[in-house]
Amino acid sequence: MPAVFVSPRLRERQLREALQEALQQQDSAALRQLSDRLVHRHGPRQLQRWMQALASEPQQLFWSQALAQPPKPVPQPSVTLDEPPVVEEPLPVEETITAEGTAAPVEEPLEQPSAPAPAPAPIKTALQGWLPQWDGPQTDRLAS
Repeated sequence: MPAVFVSPRLRERQLREALQEALQQQDSAALRQLSDRLVHRHGPRQLQRWMQALASEPQQLFWSQALAQPPKPVPQPSVTLDEPPVVEEPLPVEETITAEGTAAPVEEPLEQPSAPAPAPAPIKTALQGWLPQWDGPQTDRLAS
C-alpha cells in the first residue's frame, strides 16, 4: 500500500487541533507529547509562539507546568506467583553405547596458545594487489 502524503499545512493544522483538544481536556501527557513533536519539527521558539497564540494565560501556565513535570513512568504489569517456580535439575549425561561396545570418554589435548598474528599491512600495501598503480596526478591527461 503506498504511503499517504500529508501536506505540511495539513500536518500543522492537525497538530494545532490536537494541542487545542489537549488544552481543553487538560491532558498534560498529550500536551507534553505534542509539544515535543512541535519542538522537534519547528524548534522551541515556535513552541513559545504557539503557546501564546493557542492558550489563554491560565492555559499557558498549565501548559508550562505540564512541560516541566517529568513524564510519568508507564506501569508495568506485575506478575505474582503463588509458588516459586520449580527448577528441575538436569539429568546426568550417560555414555552413549555404540555397536562396538561402550564409548570411552575422549580427552583432547588442550592447544597451546599460538603466537599472536602479525599486524595487518598498511592499507596502501594491502590495496596494491587490486588497485592500479598511481604515479601521481596526470595533468597532461586533462589537456588532451
